[in-house]
Amino acid sequence: MVRLSKKWATYRCSYHWFRRTEAPPTGPIGLNVEPTNACNLKCYTCSLDGSRKRGVMDLDLFRKIIDQAPESGVHEIFLFEAGEPLLHKDLPYMVEYVVSKGLVSWVVTNGTLLTREKSQALLDAGLDNMWVSFDGDNKEDYEKMRVGANYEEVIDNIKTFLQLKKERGSNKPFISLQMLKLLENPNQEIDPKFIAQFDGLPLDDISARNPHDWRGERGVIRQEEWGKAYYPCQVFWSAMSIAWDGRVLGCSADLNGKQIFGDLNHQTIMEVWNGEEMRRHRRLLKQKRYRELDLCASCHANWYEGHPRLFVLSTMPPLKQVKPWVRKIFPKKNKTQPAFGIDSKTK
Repeated sequence: MVRLSKKWATYRCSYHWFRRTEAPPTGPIGLNVEPTNACNLKCYTCSLDGSRKRGVMDLDLFRKIIDQAPESGVHEIFLFEAGEPLLHKDLPYMVEYVVSKGLVSWVVTNGTLLTREKSQALLDAGLDNMWVSFDGDNKEDYEKMRVGANYEEVIDNIKTFLQLKKERGSNKPFISLQMLKLLENPNQEIDPKFIAQFDGLPLDDISARNPHDWRGERGVIRQEEWGKAYYPCQVFWSAMSIAWDGRVLGCSADLNGKQIFGDLNHQTIMEVWNGEEMRRHRRLLKQKRYRELDLCASCHANWYEGHPRLFVLSTMPPLKQVKPWVRKIFPKKNKTQPAFGIDSKTK
C-alpha cells in the first residue's frame, strides 16, 4: 500500500466516510495504543469500571503493532486508552520507537506521575504532543473531580515539564492543558488567574469542555443536546483502539472492552480493519440501524447539529482558509462539529 501524506490520507478517509464504504482500502489515520489500563485515580467522570483485566502491553507486541502501522496508512500513535500511560515503565522507549518509524507521537496523562526524571526521559525520546488532563482551576474543584490527586503537586509537575522544554529551546512537544467543566456549570470558563500562572512558560493550548458521556454509559453526566442530523460515526473510517493485550476495542470510548473487533496478536491491522465485525458495524451505521449495535445505540457521535459533510468540506482548501473569516463575521451561526479523526477524551 502506498502511504499518502497525512493531509491526503485524511481527505481519503473523509471520502470513504462520505461514501460509507464498508471496506475502505486504506487503514486508520490514527491508533490508540494502550500502554496499560491501570489508573492511579478514581475520577467520577470516567466510565472505567474494572471489569477488564488489568495489565501492561508487552514490548514485543508493541513493536509488532508499530512496525506495521506505516504500511497500513497510519500517521499518528496516541499512547493512551483507558489507563494512565506513565504507569508503564517503558513509556519513553515506546515514544522513541514510534518517532523512529516516522509516526507522530501523543501521550495523554493526568500529570500525577510526571516527575522531573520522567519529563526528561519523554523529552529525550522526542515526544511530539502531550495532552495533560487537569480538571478544575482551583484546588477544591480539581480534587473533587480528580479523586486521589493533589492539586499543588500536579501543577508543580506541569510547570517543571514546561520549564524543561523551555530550557531546551524546543517547539516540541506541543503541550495542551485540557479541563472538563463542572457538571453543575456547563458554561464555565477558566479563571484568568489560573492561566496567568503559566505566563512565560511554553504552554501551547488550554481549554475547557463538557465531560464525555462515554457512548451513553455515563448518561448522568450528559451536558450537551444531541444534534438533529444523523450521519454514521467517523471513528469507523479513521481510527482504531488497541488494548494492552492486543485486542482491538470498539472505539476510544469503549474503556471496558464491551465490543472486541479482533486480536493483533494473531491478525494484522488491515485484517481487523476490514474484518467481518468492523464491516458489519459500518454497514448497519450506513443503514441507520445503529440501535442494533450495543456499542453505538446510546452514543451521541452519530448526531450532528448541521450537516457533517459541510463541516468536513470546510476543513479542506480553499474553504479551510476562508473559515476563520466566516467565524469572525458570523460567530453565533457557525457551530463546529468534532474534528475528523481520533475521538477526544481525557484520562
